[in-house]
Amino acid sequence: MLQVLDVWGEGRIVQRVKGKDLVTGFRDAYNLNKAGQRISNGPFTGEHIPNLVLVYEYDAPDFPLDDRAIPHVTLMGAPITYHVALEMCRVVARPGKIYLYDPNETDRRMFEAVAFTQGLQLLGRFDPAELDPPFNEITLLAAYVYRSPSSPLPRPDNRP
Repeated sequence: MLQVLDVWGEGRIVQRVKGKDLVTGFRDAYNLNKAGQRISNGPFTGEHIPNLVLVYEYDAPDFPLDDRAIPHVTLMGAPITYHVALEMCRVVARPGKIYLYDPNETDRRMFEAVAFTQGLQLLGRFDPAELDPPFNEITLLAAYVYRSPSSPLPRPDNRP
């Protein structure tokens, strides 16, 4: 199982919309969300969020996770503040990936301003079906995928 942190995630939600299944979230991800938040839509509306990682505010939350601890970080269609972008870049592993599903243009640009100063690179904009499992199961329009840099090699000790 891949280790995934879904920022503002509520777990896997499958809803029937206009005759098609709309799929968001993941079965086994850690879902970072605000204390008191419940599943907001789909068949489990109002229930507790599975695998919840608690934060206590939306605008400037401190993720209760170690630096570079999470190989895959996702965010789906939710606002991205400067502080959230910083925290996402802080916790993503080296190497690791961040997936932004359907961000609005302003949030995406703000995220990139933070991410690029942290050494992340945009791999591209993908139809989710083009991605590896479980990221290909999401039925939103597009995912921007960013790769974090590998950690630098330690400097050799050249002392005699």
